[in-house]
Amino acid sequence: MSVSQTLGGASRCGWVLGPSLDKIIKNVAWRKHSHLVSVCKSTLDKFESLVDASDPTSCSPLYGLSSSDGELLLQPLIMAVESGSPKVLEPALDCAFRLFSFGLIRGCEIKDNSSIIFRLIDSVCKCAALGDDAIELAVLKVLLSAVRSPCIYISGDCLVYIVKSCYNIYLGGHSGTVQICAKSVLAQMMIIVFTRVEQNSMLVDFKNVSVSELLEFADRNLNEGSSIHFAQNFINEIVESKDSPPDVKLSLDLQNGCNCLEEKADEGHGKSVDEAADLSGYSQIREDGFMLYKNLCKLSMKLSSQENPDDQILLRGKILSLELLNVIMGNAGPIWRTNERQEYDVSSEYLMCSSLTRFLSAVKQYLCLSLLKNSGLSVMTVFQLLCAILWNLLSKFRSGLKSEIGIFFPMLILRVLENVLQPSFLQKMTVLSLLEKISHDSQIIVDTFVNYDCDVEAPNIFERSPPGSITSLSPAQDMTFRHESVKCLVRIIKSMGSWMDQQLKVGELSPSKFSDNENLTETPTYPIDDTNIVDYELHSEANSEFSNAASLEQRRAYKLEIQKGVALFNRKPSKGIEFLISTKKVGSS
Repeated sequence: MSVSQTLGGASRCGWVLGPSLDKIIKNVAWRKHSHLVSVCKSTLDKFESLVDASDPTSCSPLYGLSSSDGELLLQPLIMAVESGSPKVLEPALDCAFRLFSFGLIRGCEIKDNSSIIFRLIDSVCKCAALGDDAIELAVLKVLLSAVRSPCIYISGDCLVYIVKSCYNIYLGGHSGTVQICAKSVLAQMMIIVFTRVEQNSMLVDFKNVSVSELLEFADRNLNEGSSIHFAQNFINEIVESKDSPPDVKLSLDLQNGCNCLEEKADEGHGKSVDEAADLSGYSQIREDGFMLYKNLCKLSMKLSSQENPDDQILLRGKILSLELLNVIMGNAGPIWRTNERQEYDVSSEYLMCSSLTRFLSAVKQYLCLSLLKNSGLSVMTVFQLLCAILWNLLSKFRSGLKSEIGIFFPMLILRVLENVLQPSFLQKMTVLSLLEKISHDSQIIVDTFVNYDCDVEAPNIFERSPPGSITSLSPAQDMTFRHESVKCLVRIIKSMGSWMDQQLKVGELSPSKFSDNENLTETPTYPIDDTNIVDYELHSEANSEFSNAASLEQRRAYKLEIQKGVALFNRKPSKGIEFLISTKKVGSS
């Protein structure tokens, strides 16, 4: 047995805590921190008599030890973190990181200061205020390892506290490297939390955040030499940390954890566990994900005060929130796309929305409001992030957000393409980049035409999407814009052609169904009874039913004539009314 292991006795936790406490004793100023030295020494003596229990209790904060022993042995670590001495903090924070990474710190639900684990996390968060780069990086390591660990469930206020602490490190970091690492840690936390939300489980596989992709829109100027490479290695080291003392299990006894949550659901609704799960989605994992998502949306909506309209810290916090929301939306899975429905619990007379619908409702209620409030800002980074989020909504959520997309697409995209308020060259190029992404998915193009251009009550999005001209550009910018515009148009046409070829190959489309309709407004049309119109939603499955192709042509022609009548009415009401009556769009009485 090595010397480092003998310092902590025979227990697994002692193998990690023992050498760290010994290093703390050697580094600390004995006169100033005599009590800390005394507690560390008594703890080392305590380890000599401890061995791992054959049947470890799930209630203990330290694996293999009793609850009382676990709390007692974590006290010197908390005291060391609270000491404020950099020489003491270095081994203390490293010890906390290893305890979380190795799965030696355990807990069913850590959400308030009644838990000693919360007190440990609280002390770690507070020491970041010292402003030392090395300490801030060590704090980020501990916090991410705590959120990552499947052996401890960080919930409620504790989770929010951790996220806010990382925010503060990002906003107050003195070096670009620390700021990039803080942003990367936050993004990785979002991936971990919402991957668990998707699967409703702590034991999930998740991907590592790409730091270079994360910095696509903001903070490129923070790159100090190899900061991006350093931050990527920093994240990988924490997420992939698998070294541990022999025989340490890193898996959580989820059965005990689930029982704790089930008991709470049972108490809250007076129902059985199964009924509570079906009706309210009692899962604390999903409840915490919903709360975190809502808070991020609210942070992204904060506006500068009249006294300080150029508040750069608030703006950076807003941009960071939008970046994290973009990460969440970019990795969103099926749970976010569940159509909204409500279930009624007769016995408790309580109307509850299924937990699986709350996330789509959150997108409508909070994210869309954030897009609306931020759309008027003239900050280029904000505009780019709004376009990136809109792309995620369009590519993943269009089946449930038809009306919302019908508002935001014209507000963000068409307004730029149609030169409203003289958009800048960068705004134009950002929109072209979004259209390029759309052109790679032919189904989005078809869905857009069917659900907007063929819907009388929706705006014409497909018709207005091709890029137009732009004024006030330098010759080089004008050449670049024209070149990219033509490329974008070509890609859209090719994508539509590929889609047609694909449908013809699988035999779902008959060429006879498509006659020459170059001018739909001149084709004889008639008012269409709403009961005979297929209610097309933004579903790729719906648009594969080409038996309704004729109905689509009628709907498009009907809308064009309505628009023509409205345009005539706006110029000369009598002519507009005469046209609408002649085409049977309105009655003659």
